[in-house]
Amino acid sequence: MIARRSFLTIAASLGTSLGLGGCGGESFSYRYRLSIEVDTPEGVKRGSGVLKVWAAISYSITGKHLGGDTNGEAVAVDLGPRGLLFALLKREGRSGRLDELSGDVMLRAGLTTYENETYVHFTREVAAIRGVIEVLPEELPMLVRFRDIADPATVEKVDPEHLDVSFGAGVRLKRATIEITSDPVTTGIEKRLGWLPRLHGSIATMQGIELPYTHLLNQLTNISFWEGTRR
Repeated sequence: MIARRSFLTIAASLGTSLGLGGCGGESFSYRYRLSIEVDTPEGVKRGSGVLKVWAAISYSITGKHLGGDTNGEAVAVDLGPRGLLFALLKREGRSGRLDELSGDVMLRAGLTTYENETYVHFTREVAAIRGVIEVLPEELPMLVRFRDIADPATVEKVDPEHLDVSFGAGVRLKRATIEITSDPVTTGIEKRLGWLPRLHGSIATMQGIELPYTHLLNQLTNISFWEGTRR
């Protein structure tokens, strides 16, 4: 079983390492494209988005300091009159964000190894990998749809292995992949979700709804949809 790590363990570099303050350190970043294909009775529908992951390691007299983040937004697949499918910047049942996705997939595919390696070794290996790598349904981020795209309170989870339950007979996940890329980070999700710029914190808070902490509307926040690119 793949060991679960923080997002810092999968940061990689496509460029030059940068010295940080204190007693020195390095900063690493890379971009990857998440692509999703869905079979429908109307034909195959596709959506993709590019995300950037960065991480930093610095050293001082107090020890090693780690930091990092994701820059990007949820991936949308337009299923026409059936609605929009969103792959969020959130992985269900985990502390994990999409920072972890590429590293987890590379490990599971046997393209790199984390054991007995430093963050630097692991992240450099991930950055150097080329080609399209399959993403298993259980590795995908949380998938959601909105019964009414203008009303965030109508959000519903979508089961990646049973898309037909949410979108109708004949709709199924065909394929999901990732690949390291030099393409720019995807932007523009607010054009689909007009209420997103007003979302600060959870959807429940924005709607003034009191719900248990575990309710989906409390679990989905602004950074479930965009991070770094948010206006």
